[in-house]
Amino acid sequence: MEKAGPPRATEVQLSETAAATPPDILERYRKNRHWKLYAKEWIYQNFAPTGTTWLDFGCGTGQITTQLALLGATRVIAVDVTPGLLDITKRRADLDGVADRVRTLCGDITTLAPEPVDFVLAYAVLHHVPDRLEEIVGAVHRWLKPGGTFVFCEPVGYLPILEWARNHSGVSREALDPGERKLTEGDLRVIERHFGSARRIHFNTLSRLSRMIPAADRTPRRLDAALRPVPGSRRFAGTVLGVCRK
Repeated sequence: MEKAGPPRATEVQLSETAAATPPDILERYRKNRHWKLYAKEWIYQNFAPTGTTWLDFGCGTGQITTQLALLGATRVIAVDVTPGLLDITKRRADLDGVADRVRTLCGDITTLAPEPVDFVLAYAVLHHVPDRLEEIVGAVHRWLKPGGTFVFCEPVGYLPILEWARNHSGVSREALDPGERKLTEGDLRVIERHFGSARRIHFNTLSRLSRMIPAADRTPRRLDAALRPVPGSRRFAGTVLGVCRK
């Protein structure tokens, strides 16, 4: 009998039960005390949702969707290809009391009629579709108002030899769904050439060590932040946060 593989990311998400955003989580993202250390806090700190409109592309179970609305976004459009995930998103929006500012759309972003917004956010989405970046980013561009901003956060691998070493280290790693892979320098250039300006902020250079010592999570993250200005350090990063302006 063939051994079952690990559950796919969507299956894991569909097994979740919608719940209201915990008060401590909302308070964390209102204050963003450690925005230099964590990618999501960096986004909320530098692009305050208050009074703006957002597309949460690949919204999953809607955690970010309702966080944006709770933090003051006037409208959040949640897009995903899985109806069950949108059902969870709707339920979460109801529980968080923001259903009047959240709209869900089911479908491929390349086929949906754009409703221009101030921001499009793709959080851990693009690495699921690395071979479709050209058409997907073209669609993202159409969703943005003039001067709008595309923000994405994805796993990245700049050095093939480093990725090879990780893959052959014998250390257990999270399995990827079929078709997934870390983004490369070439992938990032495909994304960035659609926009007038682009910036990259890198995370998880040394902070991947926090998996071994969770209690010391912030120490390696602080080292990451200190390393950002150092030439060449980005090549060892595990996560890239991209900011692209139309």
